[in-house]
Amino acid sequence: MINDTDFNNLTHQLHLAYYDARKHKRNTQNQLEFELDYDVKLIELAEQIYHRTYQPKPSVVFMVNKPVKREIFAADFSDRVVHHLIYRAIYGDIEKCFINDSYSCRKNKGSLYGIKRATKFIRSATDNYQKQAFILKLDIQGYFMHIKHEVIYQKVLKILDKNKTYNGLSFELIDYLMK
Repeated sequence: MINDTDFNNLTHQLHLAYYDARKHKRNTQNQLEFELDYDVKLIELAEQIYHRTYQPKPSVVFMVNKPVKREIFAADFSDRVVHHLIYRAIYGDIEKCFINDSYSCRKNKGSLYGIKRATKFIRSATDNYQKQAFILKLDIQGYFMHIKHEVIYQKVLKILDKNKTYNGLSFELIDYLMK
């Protein structure tokens, strides 16, 4: 039996996650196909999550050449919605654990903030551009493909409170989606 309050909250949270997920993806094939019937698709997604039958779809793989040639694995748009659902739910708890100089996917920590911080460090290391300094720029090949997901999962579990709800979503539901 479906608890209407929990299901309605899940559906509401999925709608909010959908709007976040479509930012910067408005003209992608995957997003446009999802948008044709997005209300129905969000209800279907809510039912799958609620009944614990949700399964991520295979990623789309493609190559990009700039700034360097690399293979990209892109999640299906419906899975992006679920990613944003999880992100929106646990962000506040996870955010507290990050160092100040971690910028990706963080509120008020975009590229400009990173540039300002880098400028500050350069000025400090060079005594306001009076001394020579060196900067190491690197890219670890295959970094994301080799992350041990179980290690990350266990670290996140230690941060989250099993007795708390996250945007009205139970810890158990968040745990299910992260597995």
